[in-house]
Amino acid sequence: MTVLRYLAFDLGAESGRGVLGSYDGERLTLSEVGRFPTTRGAADIGTDGVRRWDFERIWGEIDRIRLEAEANGALNGVAVDTWGVDFGLLDASGELIEQPLCYRDDSFPPALAELTEKLGKKAIWDATGIQFMSFNTLYQLYAAQKRDASLLAKAKTLLFMPDLIASRLTGGSYRGAESTIASTSQMIDPSTQGWNLDLLGKAGIPTHFLPDVVKAGSALGQTSGGTPVFATAGHDTGAAVAAVPVSSDKPWAFLSSGTWSLLGVELTSPILTDNALALGFSNEGGINGTTRFLKNIMGLWLVQESKRSLARDGFDYSYDELVALATSAPEGGPLIDATDTRFMAPADMPAEIRQACIDNGHTPPADTAALIRCCYESLAAAYATSILALNEILGKKIEVLHIVGGGTKNALLNQWAADATGITVIAGPDEATAAGNILIQMVGSGALARWSDARDVCRRSFAPTAYHPNPNAAAMWRDRLL
Repeated sequence: MTVLRYLAFDLGAESGRGVLGSYDGERLTLSEVGRFPTTRGAADIGTDGVRRWDFERIWGEIDRIRLEAEANGALNGVAVDTWGVDFGLLDASGELIEQPLCYRDDSFPPALAELTEKLGKKAIWDATGIQFMSFNTLYQLYAAQKRDASLLAKAKTLLFMPDLIASRLTGGSYRGAESTIASTSQMIDPSTQGWNLDLLGKAGIPTHFLPDVVKAGSALGQTSGGTPVFATAGHDTGAAVAAVPVSSDKPWAFLSSGTWSLLGVELTSPILTDNALALGFSNEGGINGTTRFLKNIMGLWLVQESKRSLARDGFDYSYDELVALATSAPEGGPLIDATDTRFMAPADMPAEIRQACIDNGHTPPADTAALIRCCYESLAAAYATSILALNEILGKKIEVLHIVGGGTKNALLNQWAADATGITVIAGPDEATAAGNILIQMVGSGALARWSDARDVCRRSFAPTAYHPNPNAAAMWRDRLL
């Protein structure tokens, strides 16, 4: 069989990369063809004090990698996935009105507080089924409308980040909102999967710029080099979940482990109960009409930002060195709430972690080793409490946790996740997002006939690693989580 070649662009909060997938009819192999930073820290804060993405720089890197990949042989497809919620606004001529806002800008929490006071938290939940996070597109638009109403008035089209890039790839011919990325906005009706125009009207947010919602796997157009452009699951977690190598009938949950940790289950329909709201879960769109019922956890951002702060102070540790430090620290140290939004964008993450410990009546970490152990153990604790919450909501016990994404490389965290949750952890693939991106393209192009075939290919292509709870450690975790 002729080898099929697909290009996936996978963008995260720290970096973006182009990954080439080659499919020989049996297995998918991946190779990175280019990587670039998506953020440059303070350089991404504009003269108006607002944190933005330097989209033109990001686009330049993507176009460069795309041209290089096409020059090395014909591609059967290209698609883009990114983080959620952020967007660009185009004017009538198709040009960006301003550089896209970054979800970590501090102008959004007041918008959330004001809008939930205005409409009622329960009403917004019933209308969207989405977890309340200050960076959701709903609050970004509400803040933008209050800051400068003329901005939204002159906008012709809103494109989420993967759609904005896909539009550029097709020369501007594509203007849509892929369903999984649109679902992160807190503006989609979870039952119809269309825009909730009634909610937006009550919020006073214009809707004339909202494009049609497009399904993952749809063909969008072609690049200037003739490569077909597809809509993958535009939200990186949606792409990662598509590549979860489920192999048994045991009740399972997924954990997409990276800058963010997103833990949940795949369902055929949303859960809109008051209990789901109270426990902080969200109903995001998945492939083939499924719902990703999940919870947002701060994830490895805690360690990434601690590493950055330590480097500023002259202690430039590698991630492997930080894992070794965490291993050497004493057991039974303090835990923080890894879902707390206070850790969204602190000026100094180690200082914020120590202060959080003090605020909760705990002795703060005494040194760097204890600090990093606190980060990893707090993530494991958040995974455990989220699994318990899922058990309560679903009325059944999750027996397997599939961890996918870059965090699968951290054997220490994977083992602590197994110990804390008390269930088997299956880690891999680490390149789940890129693999899922490409597998969805393959379904869209007809190379795979069914969505279930994508997971079959994933199981054949990538060997996962199993972690089982240590009985002694599991008992210790039960005591700590009480």
